[in-house]
Amino acid sequence: MLRTAALWILVLSLTACGEAPMGASEEAAPPADAPASAKGANYSGDIDVVGTEPFWAVKIRSGSVALTRPDSPEVSNANPGVRIDGEQGVWDSSGVDEEKGRLVVRLTPGVCTDGMSDRVYRFYAEVWIDGETLKGCAEHTAVLAAQPKP
Repeated sequence: MLRTAALWILVLSLTACGEAPMGASEEAAPPADAPASAKGANYSGDIDVVGTEPFWAVKIRSGSVALTRPDSPEVSNANPGVRIDGEQGVWDSSGVDEEKGRLVVRLTPGVCTDGMSDRVYRFYAEVWIDGETLKGCAEHTAVLAAQPKP
């Protein structure tokens, strides 16, 4: 009986100190008002998005989001800023400058490879332009610079 009481006192003491009792392994979710970086992926800074078959690229920079493709004019619009949608980061130029074309980029965290190089990317990418969906991979520009060139 004394041992049981001592065990309960120990468990309650650990719980009161903020430590989970032995065997508990649940991770607490961040508070609802936590900054995006505490909730998930980092979508700040310069990001490069690439796709193959056909080859295309999007450069997300502080002032612009630009899509280049062979045999097509570049589509460049002001960067509307990222919108967090669950774990995904979305750049939607709708309403920014419609004359330049609507460009939507959606990044999803996950290990992605382009199938043609040894590079590893931390995001899957989907780009929508003029009713067409392009799929590829994305990574922060600085991280790509440290990887082997394709």
